[in-house]
Amino acid sequence: MSVLFCSDTFWHERGNEITMIEPAIDVVQLVGDELVSDDDLERITIAFFSGDTWPDRAGRFLGSCTRAPELEWLQTFSAGTDHPVFTTIRDAGVVVTNSAGSPAPSIAQTVIMYLLALSRDLPRLARAQAERRWEPGPARDLDGLRLGIVGMGEIGTEVARLATPFGMDVVGLRRTVRGHEICETWPDDRLDDLLERSEAIVVAAPLTEQTRGLFDAAAFARMRSGAWFVNVRRGEVVDERALTSTLTDGHLGGAGLDVFATEPLPDDSPSWTLPNVIITPHSSRTTDRSRRRSVDQFVEKFRRWTSGESLRNITIADG
Repeated sequence: MSVLFCSDTFWHERGNEITMIEPAIDVVQLVGDELVSDDDLERITIAFFSGDTWPDRAGRFLGSCTRAPELEWLQTFSAGTDHPVFTTIRDAGVVVTNSAGSPAPSIAQTVIMYLLALSRDLPRLARAQAERRWEPGPARDLDGLRLGIVGMGEIGTEVARLATPFGMDVVGLRRTVRGHEICETWPDDRLDDLLERSEAIVVAAPLTEQTRGLFDAAAFARMRSGAWFVNVRRGEVVDERALTSTLTDGHLGGAGLDVFATEPLPDDSPSWTLPNVIITPHSSRTTDRSRRRSVDQFVEKFRRWTSGESLRNITIADG
C-alpha cells in the first residue's frame, strides 16, 4: 500500500482526488511546522513537495524526505531540481520528478513586467512618487527591442511567446537547436553574438556546470551599452559582483532580478540600493495559477504512477 507524504494544505484541498484514484492510499501530513514522527517517516513511499510549503516549511518537508527510508518517488512543485537536497534524495535511489512547464507562464509574465518597468523607468518614478516629486522623464516602447533569451526551455519559450505581440525582435539561445522553436534560435556557441546584438538579455537557462558563472565581467562587457539584464532562473549563473559593477558604472541600463546566489538576499547586498535595479524575492513563479498547475500535474502523475504508466511528458494547461 502506498503512503503519501504531503502538506496539510494540499490534502485538505485535493486529497479527495487522490483517494478517488487510490482508495487504499494512506497519508502522512506535514501539519503546520510540526515534526514528523519516526514511525511515520518509515512508512512514507511517495512525497509531494507542494508550493504551499515554500519557503517557510520547505526545510521541514524536504528534511523529512531525506530521512524516509522507504521513499520511492518525490514530486516537486518547482521546475528545477538542482538543489543539493534533491541530489541527496536522488542518490538514495528515489525517483525525483519536477513540475516542468507549470511555472513558465507566471515567470514569463514577470519578465515582461521587468521589461515594461525598465522601459518606462519605473524605479525612478517610484522614488519620485515616494518623495512627492512631479518628475517627467524619457521612456521608450518595447516595439522593435532586440531581445535575447538564454535558454529556450519552457520558460524561455513562454517569454518569447509573450514578447512577440509587443513587437520585440526575439532571438533565443540553446545548447541544441531543434528547428521548431517559436523564434529564431542560435546554438549556445553564439552567446557572444547574442550579447552584442541584444538590447535586453533574459536568462532562462538551468544551472549546470556549463552555465555556472556564465555571466561574468567579460560577458557583461560584451553587452551593448545601456542594455537591460533579467535573471529569473538561477542566481549562480551570474557573477553578482561583476553585475553590480557594470550596473554601477552605467554600462548596463538596468536589471530585473528574481534569483540570487544567496537567498534571502543579505541586508548588506549592494543590489538593494542600485537605482536601476528591480528586485523580487524569488517570487516570479509563485502565483495562484502556477501552484494550481503544479498540483494538477502531481494528481495526473499520481494516477500514472498507480497504473504503472510513464511519468514523462505531462503538460497541464490552465483550466
